[in-house]
Amino acid sequence: MSECPACGATLTPGVAPWHLKCTDCSYEGSSLEPRILDQKAGNDLDEHAREDALRTLRIANFDLLAKRVALLLPAGSQGPRRLLDVGCAHGWFLQRMSGEYDVAGIEPDPLIADVARGRGFDVKSGFFPDVVGAETYDLIAFNDVLEHIPDVAGTLAACHAHLNAGGHVIVNAPDRTGFLYRLSKAMARVGLSRSFDRMWQVGFPSPHLHYFDTPNMQRLARNAGFSVADTFALPTVSHDGLYSRVRYDKSVSAAKAGLLTAVLGALIPALAILPADIRVWILRKD
Repeated sequence: MSECPACGATLTPGVAPWHLKCTDCSYEGSSLEPRILDQKAGNDLDEHAREDALRTLRIANFDLLAKRVALLLPAGSQGPRRLLDVGCAHGWFLQRMSGEYDVAGIEPDPLIADVARGRGFDVKSGFFPDVVGAETYDLIAFNDVLEHIPDVAGTLAACHAHLNAGGHVIVNAPDRTGFLYRLSKAMARVGLSRSFDRMWQVGFPSPHLHYFDTPNMQRLARNAGFSVADTFALPTVSHDGLYSRVRYDKSVSAAKAGLLTAVLGALIPALAILPADIRVWILRKD
């Protein structure tokens, strides 16, 4: 990737060999290589720890997200609506929305896809939009997913083609203006790069390839035929599952995970008032 997907300007080296920044806008990217289908046997991550780490926070955030999405629907709208959750993982968002939408998911990791299917959901294995066919939806969700997809501009264009009139796209992703991200980048500039590497999920099967903010998300949306209908922050961390969240990377020792958990736990009250590291952008099809 040599051009910014938001504005088309040249990408130049950032604070790490794999880190890229746009010369014109605020977009940040990476040259890290996804290998989600080439993981070693047993997975590169502790999936049981990851599920325990994320369950409470994700379920709470998905409830907040569902309530904001409901505000965008026309008053008195009725009838079946269709939702596609791209990268649906364990199926938590499908579960939250299943009473209001006819839900379906896509998940590239075959082991995780089986978990979601085991909970009774219609989940296709593969990648968006390859496995969608001619299906159309009223809502397409990317919960912590779009930042992992190489061709973000092409993905949003495909969303436009697979959305019904008046449809919306949810982009729930890390925000480059968040406090923890900016702190990790400042540390990387002075040679303390471990936190910055973890922010980008260096060494993970599906690392981060993009870091967005509202201005470059507005550009990406406009280029694909969308406008930003709503944007809001979500909590980044919670006490529940925090140790598991640190430890699901198998390279982190128990002692280090305990120390990081204590530090992050102490920061949680401050993080509630500092710039958030997770943001939702809801895009409306124009």
